[in-house]
Amino acid sequence: MNALIQKLIELQSLELRAGELRQQIDSFPGKILQIEQGVKAARDAVAAAKQRVLDLHKDRKKLELDVEDWRGKIKKYKDQLYQVKSNEAYRALQEEIRNAEAEMGRAEDRLLEEMVGGEDAEREVKQGEAALKQAEADAQAERAKLMAEKAVVEKDFGEADADVKDHLAQLPTELVDHYKRIARRHGGVAVAEVHDEACSMCSVRIRPHLMQLLRQSGEEEIFHCETCTRILYYVEKPAPAEGKSEASVAEAGS
Repeated sequence: MNALIQKLIELQSLELRAGELRQQIDSFPGKILQIEQGVKAARDAVAAAKQRVLDLHKDRKKLELDVEDWRGKIKKYKDQLYQVKSNEAYRALQEEIRNAEAEMGRAEDRLLEEMVGGEDAEREVKQGEAALKQAEADAQAERAKLMAEKAVVEKDFGEADADVKDHLAQLPTELVDHYKRIARRHGGVAVAEVHDEACSMCSVRIRPHLMQLLRQSGEEEIFHCETCTRILYYVEKPAPAEGKSEASVAEAGS
C-alpha cells in the first residue's frame, strides 16, 4: 500500500478518536449542570415547603383574630340582652348571637384545618431538608466521579492530539490540505477502504480499471471515489492456503 495512504489512514483514525474524546470533554459541563439542577430542585422544594409554613402561619393568625372578634361580638350581644326592653329587640339579639356563634364555629373549623395543614407542611420541610441533604451528598460524589472521568478523558485526548500533530508533520502540506477538505465534507472520514469492489462509505461500485490500479503494488498515485470523492485504498485479501482449498473442493465433491 502507498505509504502516504497508510499515514492518512492512521491520521484519520487518530482524528476520529480525538474527536470522540473532545465530544466527551464537551459533554461534562452539561452533566455537571444536570447534577446541579437536581440539587436546585431539592433546594427549591424545601423553600416552597417553608413558604407554605409561613403562609399557613399567617392564615392561622388571621383566623385566630377572626375567632376572637366573633367571640367579642357574642359577648357584647349577650351583655345587651339584659338592656333591651322589648321582646322584638330581645329576639333580634338572640338571632345575632346565633349568627355570630355560627360564624365563630366556621372560623374555628378553618383554624383547625390550618393547624393540621401547618403540621403537614412542617413535616414536608423536614422531609425536604433530609432529601436536600442526601441530594447534596449524592451530587458531591457524582461531581467527584465526573471530575475523575474528565481527567482521564483529557489525558487520552492530549495523547491523541499529540499523535495527530505528529502524523500531520510527516505528511506533505498539499496532501494534508486535500485530505482536510474532503474530511470536512464527510464528517471527518476522508479515506475509505474498497470492499467487494465498492466504496465502503457510499457503496458505489468501483470501475474495473480503477480496481486494477488500486491492486497494483507500489502505486504512488492517489485515487478517489467518483461519487463521494473520498480517497480510496484497497487491501488485498490473503489467498486461502492450498491445502485448505483442496479440502474444500473435496468436501464440495462429496
